[in-house]
Amino acid sequence: MSHIEQFCAAAIAKGDGTSGQDNEHFEAMKDAINKLSNHSDLIPLLKHENDWVVCWSASHLLVNGQTSHAIKALKGLVQKGSISGFSAEIVIQEFEKGSFASPFCAK
Repeated sequence: MSHIEQFCAAAIAKGDGTSGQDNEHFEAMKDAINKLSNHSDLIPLLKHENDWVVCWSASHLLVNGQTSHAIKALKGLVQKGSISGFSAEIVIQEFEKGSFASPFCAK
């Protein structure tokens, strides 16, 4: 399984964070991200069929050199509504306030 496939599988499994294995799924996403040699490999995921894959990949790309692509994808989720859209809205708000960092990078 590629790092991108690992990321997607974990993002889908994590979903809205209500899984009993939420932490394991997050760590699998983080592991996959940290093994990527080029973060721009995530750009195609901004058009993924699963909204959680879009939201998580956009959240990382937002502060890793792909801001315009990430904002566009996040705004698309906001327009769709649902829990992932609400999450995307919060990410955008925090980014605009200057208080957002990738969830996958050490603080």
